Amino acid sequence: MNSSRVEVAEIIETSSRAIATWTVDQQYREDDTMEMRYGANGRRTWNQEVLARIAHLAEAVALDREKIFIGNALWSKTAFIARELNSVDLCKNLECMKSVLIEQFPKPISNFTTPMINHAVEYLQQNPGCVASPLSQVGTSRDLARMYLMHLLRRDRYEAERLISDLSENGLAFAQICEGILVPAMVEIGHMWHVQEASIADEHYCTTATQQILEVLRSKTPRMAPNGYLVVTTSVGGDLHDLGIRILSAIYETEGWSVECLGANTPADEIANTIAPQLYRGAADLLALSATTSLRIRSVQNAIATVRATPAGKNIPILVGGQPFQLMDDLWQVVGANAQSLTAASSVALALQLVIDNQSKKQKARRIH
Repeated sequence: MNSSRVEVAEIIETSSRAIATWTVDQQYREDDTMEMRYGANGRRTWNQEVLARIAHLAEAVALDREKIFIGNALWSKTAFIARELNSVDLCKNLECMKSVLIEQFPKPISNFTTPMINHAVEYLQQNPGCVASPLSQVGTSRDLARMYLMHLLRRDRYEAERLISDLSENGLAFAQICEGILVPAMVEIGHMWHVQEASIADEHYCTTATQQILEVLRSKTPRMAPNGYLVVTTSVGGDLHDLGIRILSAIYETEGWSVECLGANTPADEIANTIAPQLYRGAADLLALSATTSLRIRSVQNAIATVRATPAGKNIPILVGGQPFQLMDDLWQVVGANAQSLTAASSVALALQLVIDNQSKKQKARRIH
């Protein structure tokens, strides 16, 4: 990672509250209708919006990936449109943030931030659309995902579980159920929460119910013969979501892998300790890391650096995945992994090849010595 970019990102992060306050103040000064249109809590709401935007700007600067910031701006536009707010205010807010960073901070900082903010404004102005609903596409799988989610939103876990059980008994493969129904449904509930069509309680209930249904389905799914390989799976530190990594873990188990799933928010040093040989087993053959949002990319990078600094982690194949890796196809190289994959199911063959190649390298090294 470029040290100057990291320094700028850290300055932006430590100054985030001041930047947010100055940005909102400037926008309210330049548009005297803001107070009336957004009401008594408007400034507080805008301040929270800008703080989230600044966090994404810092991440984008540190990693030299402006898509992180543009993607966040697009999500904000989606929320604005859903709430019937004027998305022009969003572009104006970005312009005010740019001005604050130019006027209040040294030029090296605005040299990084100005092009990113300009590109975000241009993208929002040139693209009338917003983030599409994951279930907006037509198709059998999407219809089933809609039906599954509908049952959960009605708090009818029994019907949701029966739907999944019937599909499994009628021949739909475990991975197809996970990635064709469970994943799209959960992405949809997240989208609904973002645009205020679902509550936090809705999202929590649907996620918890899906974790329970996943475990029931996994327990009933025949497992392929063990392949002799161990994968450690986890979401990185700071990431409180682990449904994605649990789905990957379940798919790998059905494919014959031994899996140790550490769940959500695992510190980097604990990940490094876990992949090492233990009293009850040898070292892990593969590490799979997940990041649910773009704000956790540097956590992935830090986890990988920590792992690589240990004897057991120096050469272990590392596979990364999650929402930000679906947006940027070279992000695995930025964080120092060996590969990334769009879906858990499609990563199985790739993971196996990474392990086989790594073992082959070890054998060649031993023969040489």
